[in-house]
Amino acid sequence: MKRTLFTLIFMFTLVSIPYISNAFAQDYTKSSLPKGAKARLGKGSITEIAYSPDGTRLAVASSIGVWIYDAQTGEELDLLTGHTDSVSSVAFSPDGQTLATGSWQEIRLWDVNTGRHLRTFEGHTYHVVSVVFSPDGQTLATGSTDHTIRLWDAEAGSHIRTLTGHTQGIYSVVFSPDGQTLATGSDDGTSRLWDAETGRHIRTLTGHGLGWSVESVAFSPDGQTLATGDGGEIRLWDVNTGSHIRTLEGHTLLVLSVVFSPDGQTLASGGYDGTIRLWDVQTGSHIRTLEGHTISVVSVVFSPDGQTLASGGRDGTIRLWDAEAGEHLQTLEGHTSVVSVVFSPDGQTLASGGGVKIRLWDVQTGRHLRTFEGHTNYVESVVFSPDGQMLASGSWDKTIRLWDVQTGRHIRTLTGHTSYVNSVAFSPDGQTLTTGGSDDTIRLWDAKAGRHLHTLTRHTQSINSVAFSPDGQTLASGGYDDTIRLWNVQTGRHIRTLIGHTGGVNSVAFSPDGQTLATGSWDKTIRLWDAQTSRHIRTLEGHVSGITSVVFSPDGQTLATGSRQEIRLRDVQTGRHIRTLTGHTGYVKSVSFSPDGQTLATGSGTVLLWELSPAPTTRITVSIAPTAITAPDVGGQFTISLNIAEGENIAGYQATVEFDMTAVNYASSSNGDYLPAGAFFIPPIVEGNAVIIGGTSLAGENSGDGTLATITFEVVAAKASTVNLSNVLLTDSVGGSSTPQVEGAEITGPPQLPADVNKDDVVNIIDLTLVASNFGKSGTNTADVNGDGVVNIIDLTLVAAAFGNTAGAPALWSRDREIAPTRDQVQHWLHQARQVNLTDSTFQRGILILEQLLVSLTPKETTLLPNYPNPFNPETWIPYQLSKPADVSISIYAADGRLVRTLALGHQSVGTYESRSRAAYWDGRNTLGEPVASGVYFYTLTAGEFIATRKMLIKK
Repeated sequence: MKRTLFTLIFMFTLVSIPYISNAFAQDYTKSSLPKGAKARLGKGSITEIAYSPDGTRLAVASSIGVWIYDAQTGEELDLLTGHTDSVSSVAFSPDGQTLATGSWQEIRLWDVNTGRHLRTFEGHTYHVVSVVFSPDGQTLATGSTDHTIRLWDAEAGSHIRTLTGHTQGIYSVVFSPDGQTLATGSDDGTSRLWDAETGRHIRTLTGHGLGWSVESVAFSPDGQTLATGDGGEIRLWDVNTGSHIRTLEGHTLLVLSVVFSPDGQTLASGGYDGTIRLWDVQTGSHIRTLEGHTISVVSVVFSPDGQTLASGGRDGTIRLWDAEAGEHLQTLEGHTSVVSVVFSPDGQTLASGGGVKIRLWDVQTGRHLRTFEGHTNYVESVVFSPDGQMLASGSWDKTIRLWDVQTGRHIRTLTGHTSYVNSVAFSPDGQTLTTGGSDDTIRLWDAKAGRHLHTLTRHTQSINSVAFSPDGQTLASGGYDDTIRLWNVQTGRHIRTLIGHTGGVNSVAFSPDGQTLATGSWDKTIRLWDAQTSRHIRTLEGHVSGITSVVFSPDGQTLATGSRQEIRLRDVQTGRHIRTLTGHTGYVKSVSFSPDGQTLATGSGTVLLWELSPAPTTRITVSIAPTAITAPDVGGQFTISLNIAEGENIAGYQATVEFDMTAVNYASSSNGDYLPAGAFFIPPIVEGNAVIIGGTSLAGENSGDGTLATITFEVVAAKASTVNLSNVLLTDSVGGSSTPQVEGAEITGPPQLPADVNKDDVVNIIDLTLVASNFGKSGTNTADVNGDGVVNIIDLTLVAAAFGNTAGAPALWSRDREIAPTRDQVQHWLHQARQVNLTDSTFQRGILILEQLLVSLTPKETTLLPNYPNPFNPETWIPYQLSKPADVSISIYAADGRLVRTLALGHQSVGTYESRSRAAYWDGRNTLGEPVASGVYFYTLTAGEFIATRKMLIKK
């Protein structure tokens, strides 16, 4: 957490105050808030739960941190934050004094009594999904989706060894009760046993269903039996021999968690089907099913005395059960994964969509008002009608539901979309509702009658966002096909298409005056367009991840944009960066201004409310000089000054200087001469992409102009970027404070290479594809690399020759199945280039690069790949690779071996068939054209003499 200057000064003069773990137990909305946030609504989605060894506390890993509950009363005791991503796993040490948590690439240890962070373990290269202490508490084992298990010395924090052998991610790790053996479950469909002391692999347990991952493993209390959960089944194994004892069947979908009772007589399992099942371990018989969760149960755990069973679900609830009688005892609510937030027109209420529920919150108090239930799959979008009387919600269950805000009553359900509903919006007069879906269509509805008006079908991929213009005459839509489209609302006629983004468009928004359209994309940029002429005004950059949400302030002067872990505020007229808000641990999928523009709500796992300060009226300015910087070569350094102008009675200052870590790194800083002699300066605090500097005079003030500090940066990549100021605070000698106007600086990168067709500072496969798509076009065109007035094979070969000669890191080949060219295309390009046969060395290098690309696109062996999406409904794509030409067909079978459908694909050449345009497509129907039922199916690829089979799942 960032520290203020005044906090640091107090640290020099005050003794530490003991931590009180339940200091905020009465109001969790204020728990561990990021700087600048005033409240949090919701507790984040649940990933795992764990009882403390004495049974008094329950730890819940969530998308925002780890919540600690009183296991008896359900009271929130603590929230542990610090991970930069969702916490996937949590485990108490055997003595109950330490908590281990796993997240993105790191494991953290915490003091349970004080909530203090003890140490961090780093070494995994991907998400840490499972953490567990050895019975003696000396060793920590961690499993990751990087395919490895790591053992650590829990006391010293040192790495002991890495266990390898699994071919896919590790989902579960557990020690045997005697600590001698380690068991692991993996996405490769196997469980493995290891000698915990030496790391030696003992044996592999196979036999799980084809294609299923082993999500959970658990030892019985006597250590003689291992339980493993996979696709609908639990298997019991003899640990000593590795022999299969029995299979427990009953779950209808993936088993996500298994656990033995402390006496070893009962096994509990939680599944994707939303149920908890209890089993008799000796006989394998089903004892009972506990129902109450509305969607998948991700974690089950017995209390140490075996009397209580706790279960955590993706419906946002933790449920406590009497383990003997199966009776429901208590529900802890508030956990949810928020993906959509919106203010009511009067600004008093906030609606959030997450999981299968919509919740209403009182903005002033943070109090939960009401929950709307009825959707059967994830809610993606919520919106109030202009009069605030109605709420509309769109869901993955393919429906739109309308609700009465005052009573919570369900009014009606609108059906017609054949896939997920991603976005909903009311027209300004409230008469029309529009919805965008993954079925590539936009639908217009009569909001009062629920009658379908129009279906708009020009997008070629999923629609992510829809928005009405303020006059209600125009509709804007953004889709995964990288385009924005404008439509006439009355007729449904397509007006025009806006192109320029190089990634899917996730969000579109009109300014309040209707003059400007803002669009945000996975390509990490925001584009502003003239809404009347569709002219591109400017492109805003700075986010390091894709843009997931854009919204204008009510006065139209500020644009808020959401991305991974951050929200940025910008001046609409100038594009100048104003402020960055950080604190979320995932993508910020929704951003909403209150009607008065004073509060910003952001949704990502939970809702954070931010109080926005009004624009400063002071004449005092703190700025970076020079305002335009020409960066030296990589490895070189440059220095900026932090200057103050028209200061009045200044005795101290604090400022955060933000920079693009992919372009520059902080090197050093020194104090300026503005503050009076004898001033105390805090040591610079470097946190990620920001450095905090500050100082205070112990006696005296200064006014006028001068330099507060100088900062030196080292260039790590020759690219354009910015250096921005935020959280600048000035103080006088009596403790008064003021906020000045601030101005940042632009760092100019090297000249753009002609071959960088999409101007992203990297010459790669995307530029190659853009040139190919413009073949034959004449006139002014960015794809005309050599400037001869026509786009042809010479331009394409010159782009290939420039691979690696970029302003950023080289990225030669793209593995994106939708971007990468086919082998046939590259072979054709190569043939054309050889026919031109220019002797220029650059052109010849381009031919060499095309030859290398052709080799990379030539599979070494024929392979059947996993279908996507999976599970799916109603359609899927089946990718494969061919190492030699063959007659290709794909046969689809039901679980009982019955042939459902054969896709005859004909004779195919060598190549990779992974994109939607090349992979085999199945619409989920049999040979008679009838939709098949939910369940497990198998698909077999026959290519010449090659035959391979995989599993897929239809879920309706």
